[in-house]
Amino acid sequence: MRSSNKTWIVAGAMFAALAAASWNSPISAQDAPKASAKDYNQRALEIYEFKKAAQSGPDRGQEIYYYKCWFCHNEFVAGIAEQGIPHLKGLYQKPNLLSGEPVNDATVKEKLKNGGPGMPAYKYTLSDADLADLVSYLREKCCWDSDSPPPNPRYRTN
Repeated sequence: MRSSNKTWIVAGAMFAALAAASWNSPISAQDAPKASAKDYNQRALEIYEFKKAAQSGPDRGQEIYYYKCWFCHNEFVAGIAEQGIPHLKGLYQKPNLLSGEPVNDATVKEKLKNGGPGMPAYKYTLSDADLADLVSYLREKCCWDSDSPPPNPRYRTN
């Protein structure tokens, strides 16, 4: 046997012994990885969790709307009626969704979760809290005029 093959055999045996020792030993609470505290001074974390504008409620829903919905559901989309993309302004004043279901929180959440023809499903992307905040925004405040978007909450004039 060549010496390089012996080296690989010895290395493999050592790896197997270490793996067997670690598999058989129980992990103690002090060995378990600790969850790190979230630093909300990091703006990237606020953006990732959609918490730059607010921690919850319609203001947070507005931020989620901007990142997830506005791209398709805005007044600048050409041929919006032909494509079947509804404007979301005044959604809760309409009697039915395009699918024919009545407009209420449950049906709007289901549409957001499961999507539809041409609309992505957000059931794996948005949490229940995200959906609740987004629905509260659609119900209470939706939608801004793109010529005068909402102000930046971090901008101070004084």
